[in-house]
Amino acid sequence: MTASTDRRGTLVLGLAAAVTPAVVSTRALALPVERLIDPPEGPMRYSRSVTRDLIDGTPFTVTRDFSIEFRRFSEGFMLRGEQQDVRIDAPEVLAPFAELERARDESGLFPIALNAFGQILSSQIARQDGPYLREAVDEAVAEIASHPIGEDEREQVVQFLRALQQVGNRVTAHLPPDLFAPASQSRHDERDIALPGGVAGKVETVFEAERDERTGLMRAANRTVLTRVAQTTRGTRERWSLTAS
Repeated sequence: MTASTDRRGTLVLGLAAAVTPAVVSTRALALPVERLIDPPEGPMRYSRSVTRDLIDGTPFTVTRDFSIEFRRFSEGFMLRGEQQDVRIDAPEVLAPFAELERARDESGLFPIALNAFGQILSSQIARQDGPYLREAVDEAVAEIASHPIGEDEREQVVQFLRALQQVGNRVTAHLPPDLFAPASQSRHDERDIALPGGVAGKVETVFEAERDERTGLMRAANRTVLTRVAQTTRGTRERWSLTAS
């Protein structure tokens, strides 16, 4: 078996963990926003970029652009949108997966109902960090504990890292509730996790955003999730922007 084949196998095996963001936090709650939003009447451009680290640290980035429009209704605003473009930055070995991503249309995310303060109303789209994610972490740790401890320390670390990242399976595509009208403060949380075999683990999340003071809407935001096991770190980075069309 050639080195190229080995590399291909490693990348493909790591894809399952890489294509799902691991969003884990216990205290980094969305902060209340106490002002009404005032969206423009015309269309806007909404972009979301997700970068995930593969097993060997190679990044896999997907960026999608949407044309969106805020329409008033009795509870606040209905955010309607349609995907306009998708861009993929991935290693050549993952070209088939890149084509699958390029062919996928995420317009089905819309419409999104927002209240008058710009907070997402649907729990199917957005979830608060807290008990829900804490439960997911506990389940991941239980899954780790059920695995036999291997003799190879590196293999053991990779196994633990993969299991921790599976927390993201329960929160895939969930947005911060205040994404479109974020609080001005950044939010940071980290949690140490004791893993079997004396291996140390940690999950760290950071959410930061910039708001347009005139409209109250998000200009740019990013969420970084880092999973650390021993000396191995894996990350997921999400970036959003909202601009005039």
